[in-house]
Amino acid sequence: MLTDTQIRNTKPETKIIKLTDSRGLYLEVTPSGGKHWRYRFRLDGKESLFGIGEYPHVKAAEARRLRDDACQLVKQGINPAHQRKINKIAKQYERATTFESVASEWYKSKSAPWSTGYAGHVDTILKKDINPRIGTLPIKDIKTPAIHEVLRRIEARQAPTRAILARQIIGSVFKLAIKTHRADYNIVDPLKGDIARRVVEHRKHLKGDDLPDFLRKLEDYTGHITTSIALKLLLLTAVRPGELCGAVWAEFNFDRAEWRIPGARMKMREEHIVPISPQARVLLDALHELTGHGKYLFPTQGTKSQTMPTATLRNAVAKLGFSDRFSPHGARGTFSTMCNEAGFRSDVIERQLAHAERNKVRASYNQAEYMPERRKMMLDWANYLDKLRFMPQTSHP
Repeated sequence: MLTDTQIRNTKPETKIIKLTDSRGLYLEVTPSGGKHWRYRFRLDGKESLFGIGEYPHVKAAEARRLRDDACQLVKQGINPAHQRKINKIAKQYERATTFESVASEWYKSKSAPWSTGYAGHVDTILKKDINPRIGTLPIKDIKTPAIHEVLRRIEARQAPTRAILARQIIGSVFKLAIKTHRADYNIVDPLKGDIARRVVEHRKHLKGDDLPDFLRKLEDYTGHITTSIALKLLLLTAVRPGELCGAVWAEFNFDRAEWRIPGARMKMREEHIVPISPQARVLLDALHELTGHGKYLFPTQGTKSQTMPTATLRNAVAKLGFSDRFSPHGARGTFSTMCNEAGFRSDVIERQLAHAERNKVRASYNQAEYMPERRKMMLDWANYLDKLRFMPQTSHP
């Protein structure tokens, strides 16, 4: 049998050298200097080779032990090379059965049609709330109490809506696991209905009597100037808070007085054109002096995100003393109510709000986007807001 000294002293030659050990085991020394253990065996009347490993990583004694293991497989009619491939696949499959790996598969398969904001929200919940607790566990071994604990921790932060979404995410991941034979049943089902949504009016909008007071107080806002500009633009454009906070300078065409929000950032996944009124243009010019050197209109202020979080707008509304009467998303409701009362066509208002057209036939005639009417409406709306800053009584555009 070969010794380590004999193996170390064997120098490569121009042709492959074979050093015989015992019971079909030999060491192959290549011209490049590599030394590889091989096991020669016969199975079903055919001679085959099995690569055991490379010297010196695998010493002679270890090579003989691995040869003996391979020999036992041959006696059972199993090709050790084939068995090694099966074992490798099994290990890969085993690694792919953790909750985190299945969740990653689910996210990649489902997130393409989602808006950027929603996709990021789901990704954050997975990374911060779910995977740190159960991500490394084999999904088949996870039981309902473990999920209940994940959700309980989220609820304890006074975030019931987030807890509900987390439960829905986990349930969807388990559905994929069941379809791919990595779980037997959906362990989330017993938890449905356990979480009560907080009763909050998320879209409170300002009534006519409150709007003048809000606008005057906004003029005196003592917080960051970009936050003040953001709230004013939110009222002037009637976009969603997330669409505003994530705005990019490249989306604006000031020559055409248009803001084109790409479909990837819209709730309905379709590009949305926002006419820019002169009042909005003044604010954008002022903002450009502050943030125009970068990509975003509202870059982050002391957070890990790239852009201003929508919570900044909610906090500003609270600072102004209007949190009980107004939420940033409610600016759209204020705009809709006032413009409907002023007599603008509902189709024009709904298009400005980027609401989906449910009637497909009607939608096919909607290619013009009602831009002339929308431009006039947004100008009248901006003029109306200017007027309200100086008059307490309710009026209409």
